[in-house]
Amino acid sequence: MTTRNTDPARHPSKAADAVRAFNHATLPTRTGPGITYPGTIYRSIGSFASLAHRLPQTFDQIALALADLHNAGHLTADHGTPTEHTTTAVAALRDAERLATALTDALERAHIASSPLGYCGPINDTDDDL
Repeated sequence: MTTRNTDPARHPSKAADAVRAFNHATLPTRTGPGITYPGTIYRSIGSFASLAHRLPQTFDQIALALADLHNAGHLTADHGTPTEHTTTAVAALRDAERLATALTDALERAHIASSPLGYCGPINDTDDDL
């Protein structure tokens, strides 16, 4: 029998791994930048803007779930009180919502600004980011 993985935390874990892979793939080398062409930069910014755009809803849903668990009396704490920890975590998640909205706005500005850029240097036919 196959067990279905229903743990929603697997999704942000995969997203974090994907960002790590992007960072690794775009490390500058001795011969130049990690991303050669502005089209790749534009698409990358757009993808990160899409990711950032979804984060406020994510943080809101986590905060609501935590508050619901607390209000139902389903939380304990190793130290302090569940109320203290829940209040702090929910406030931090609300801050994260606001910051994610600001991140989205900044990435959208970068995406728009990079849109008209083109490449006029030498082209290597073996480049992965053509």
